[in-house]
Order: sequence, then structure tokens, then C-alpha cells
Amino acid sequence: RTARTPRGPRAAATRPRPFARAPRPTMGSDDGAEPARKYDMPLWCSVASGTVGGTCAVLVGYPFETVKVRLQTGTTKALFRHLFAGVSAPLLTVTPQWAIMYGAYYSAQRWLDSQNLYDFGPAGRGAVSGAICGLSVSLCAVPVDVVKINAQKMHCSAWDACRRLLSARGPGFVLHGAFATALHLTLSQAAFFAAYETVLSRWSAADAGTPEYAPAVAGGVAGVLEWSLFMSTDTVKTRVQASDVRLSYFSAWRSVLAAEGPRGLYRGYLPVILRAVPVNASSFFVIELANDRIRRWREERSAAAAAMTLRPRGDADLS
Repeated sequence: RTARTPRGPRAAATRPRPFARAPRPTMGSDDGAEPARKYDMPLWCSVASGTVGGTCAVLVGYPFETVKVRLQTGTTKALFRHLFAGVSAPLLTVTPQWAIMYGAYYSAQRWLDSQNLYDFGPAGRGAVSGAICGLSVSLCAVPVDVVKINAQKMHCSAWDACRRLLSARGPGFVLHGAFATALHLTLSQAAFFAAYETVLSRWSAADAGTPEYAPAVAGGVAGVLEWSLFMSTDTVKTRVQASDVRLSYFSAWRSVLAAEGPRGLYRGYLPVILRAVPVNASSFFVIELANDRIRRWREERSAAAAAMTLRPRGDADLS
């Protein structure tokens, strides 16, 4: 008799899964390890590397960010003065912001790995993980952005801007522009990480391996693409958060388009592009470098602990 095709749960265990494929090489790794290896790190690793990279991004890009905000809000008087006005707000919150960002991004990547969704490809995986990370970090970014943007607009410190906002708008100012921030960060981070992972995957697929400067190039390319696509949503977000009166998201869109047309949505594009390359290149080079050093340190510790466990007791007694 011909053998019957097994059915039910037993058959599901033997039937090949449609999405299960051979692991692909990961960027930032010289030995072609599976993608899960890159993201299989504890939260403190994300906090450490994210803090270092975030601090680098703030210090390198803040003058360009200040010029961008002033062009977007129309406060062009003394455009290049007090370029670090309000810098304490993002510096003080760089650890929680970047920890949330990379904690969410790495968690999303690990979840995709656990589902064996390799058919998403680097761009799809980066877009999904980036959208989750952007939405997560927006909860922390809203009050920071409100204080920072108004400090840059008013040429004052973050503390002075906070006091003025509190007296003018009340405690609710910390949530001003929450929807605009969440929408912008979700879209922009999806685009950024889709491009970032795609560029790095092209390098990792080459026989020569991934050079150490690859994250810097990928970060610069991804930053230019992100701002070219979603500069408009950032401009509207900035207008909402810098407004002296309560301004809704769609009212801000209408006011910009009515006053300046589509060109008004890209005010400040030149400084933001000049900022995108050095900021993203330096910060992601530092992040990947820190992650690589942390990963190797953990592997060396694990190997040393395993060697001590396997060491004969007689040798330990003699030593």
C-alpha cells in the first residue's frame, strides 16, 4: 500500500515551515553569524551604546538643529547666535531616549527573528522595527522637543523656556504636539532603519566582508533619505510645538500650505541635510563600535567562565 500523508499536529512538526530559511549574515559581524546574534544582548548594552551614540549625535548636530528650527518657525533674527540654546534638555534625557529607542528596536528585531520572518528582507525588518522604535521613543521625546524647540526659538536656556511654557500654558505643555511627534517619528524611523539595514546588508553579502566604516556610510545615507521624505512632518510638528496658541496638527498643515505652499514644508532643508550626514554617520559608527566591543567582551567572559568550569579539579588544586 502507498504510505498515507500524515495529518494533524504530528504532520505540522515534520512539514517544512514556509518562512524558515538559512540564517543570513549580519552587519557588523565578521563571522557571518545569524541576525539574532546581533540583537541578542541585554538591555544595559542598548543603554550603554545608545547613550554614547546619542551624546555624540546631540553635540555634533545641535547647531544645525537650532538653525533648522528657527527657519521652520520664521524666527530668523540673529539666526546664528546662541546655537546651543536649550542643549541641556536633550543632553539630560539622552540616556532614557536612546535606551528606549534601541531597547524597542532590538526587541522588535528579536521578535522578528523568533518568528523566522526572514522573507521580510533587511528593508522590511528595518521598517517594522524602526516604526516600533519611533512610536516608543515619542513618549519620551514630546516634552524634550517642546522645551528644546521653544528654547531655540527664544534664544534662552532650557530652564528658562520651561518656566515660560509653564506660566503660559500650564503643566499640559509637556504633551503639546504628542500626535505630531508620534506620527513623525514612526514614519521617519521606519524609513531610516529600512535604508540603514539595506545598505549594511549589501556590504555583508559581499565576499570582502563588512568594513568598520560601513555603519557610518549607512547612517549618512539613511539620514539623507529620512529627511528628504519626512521633512514636511517635522516642519508641521515644529510649528505645532512652537506655537504661542493651541494649534492642532491639521491647522498647522493648512497654515503652512496657505502661507508658503509646499515649499514652506521644506524650510530648513539645507541645514538638516548638512546635519544628517555627520550626525548619523558619527553616532551610528560609535553605536556599532560600542556594540561590537560589548559583544566581544561578553563572549570572552563566557569563554573564560566555560574554561574554568571544564578545568580539572586536580589542576585547580595544584595551582
